[in-house]
Amino acid sequence: MNNRPIPLKSIRSTGVWPAGTTGQYHQPACGNLSARVRRLQGFTMIEVMIVVAIIGILAAIAVPSYSQYMVDSRRTDAITFLSEAAGEQVRYFSSNNQYADSMDELGYGTTATVLTPEGHYSVGVANPGGRGKFVLTATPVVGGKQAGDTECASFTISDTGVKKNTGTNTDCW
Repeated sequence: MNNRPIPLKSIRSTGVWPAGTTGQYHQPACGNLSARVRRLQGFTMIEVMIVVAIIGILAAIAVPSYSQYMVDSRRTDAITFLSEAAGEQVRYFSSNNQYADSMDELGYGTTATVLTPEGHYSVGVANPGGRGKFVLTATPVVGGKQAGDTECASFTISDTGVKKNTGTNTDCW
């Protein structure tokens, strides 16, 4: 006679005790066999779908917020460059008793307009009413990442220090 314990799984699958056994069977260490079997199977489809839905909801909220954050942060490219160029205008005026009428006179390349360091804006200078005044203007590069920025489309700074922007938001500086 075989006194070896019989696994419960083999008894349940056949419904018959093997011949020559005493009716003893082996109890799983974890207690409940169905819980143990379930643990070995992995995740259910419902659990996976719930996780996918949660990730989808988080992505739907996070991606637009991050995109707007990036648009806002690129505006500093124009603001810092305009402030720097206005300082160059003041320096130019102290040497020449007039303001520069192109960016190349300020030492920014050989063209009338230049790109900001990160390349998101094009900056030019205008002298309304003669070379005793200036207005520096930064406009988004056509087809660039800031082209769709309607809140703060372009930025200007004048010889008197007046800072303005075009767009739906009036407080971009």
